[in-house]
Amino acid sequence: MAPPPMHTIQNNQIDHAEMVWISPGAFIMGSADADIDAIVSQHPDWRGDWFTHERPQRTTSLPGYWIYRFPVTVAQFAACCAATGWNMPTAPEWGWQEDHPMVNVSWQDVIHYAAWAQASIPTEAQWEKAARGTDGNTWPWGNTWEPEHCSFAANAASTQPVGMRPGNVSPFGVCDMIGNVWEWCLASPANEYERTPVRGPQRRPPACSGHVLRGGSWQCAFPAYLRCAYRCFECDAQRGRDAYRRPTVGFRCVVTNPQTSA
Repeated sequence: MAPPPMHTIQNNQIDHAEMVWISPGAFIMGSADADIDAIVSQHPDWRGDWFTHERPQRTTSLPGYWIYRFPVTVAQFAACCAATGWNMPTAPEWGWQEDHPMVNVSWQDVIHYAAWAQASIPTEAQWEKAARGTDGNTWPWGNTWEPEHCSFAANAASTQPVGMRPGNVSPFGVCDMIGNVWEWCLASPANEYERTPVRGPQRRPPACSGHVLRGGSWQCAFPAYLRCAYRCFECDAQRGRDAYRRPTVGFRCVVTNPQTSA
């Protein structure tokens, strides 16, 4: 798949992952009350306080960074295991496919991989800016739901090769940010998602103990869970993040001072 035009791309010389440059500056993060009201209006049995942890919508500024253009693949993770003696997780039902995103990875697995690749796990802000651009897109491609652009429950029964959905590209040229696999991220501090008045109890906290899942997966049935602003707090992941593994969960990395190759 050819790189999108007009974006700066380099390769990490350790794992050979393509990395896209995210320029420094401000972007829109989180969801406005009107966005959440629109979601709830489409689902009569849903409540607005389920999405409180996406508020408030605000402008956030970040320094520049590199982010992997695709989720880390099975082939890349296997190379890390071969180089470091780390164990591959149990394969999903469809088996290991080299060009599919790596799954069944725990938080400890992704931290190990990132250290080997001289990279890090993206913060929520880094992930969200790369996914939606600077103008607060609902999905990477814009504000209109286009189901053919990503792998989700209506069109996929497992992971699919990275890059096979050419419409799933963000304004920065980052691919597969939604659908296919949830991606581990470093959760924002509580003060980045301030509590706002809601009707009734909150379903989930506005921040968690260090990690969160972003982007949705091939199992997600609702576009609302595939939005760039959606934050997923898995209860099992909160109780034991080192042991939490799912065939729907993968990751990508960010790099601030890359060792690159052409």
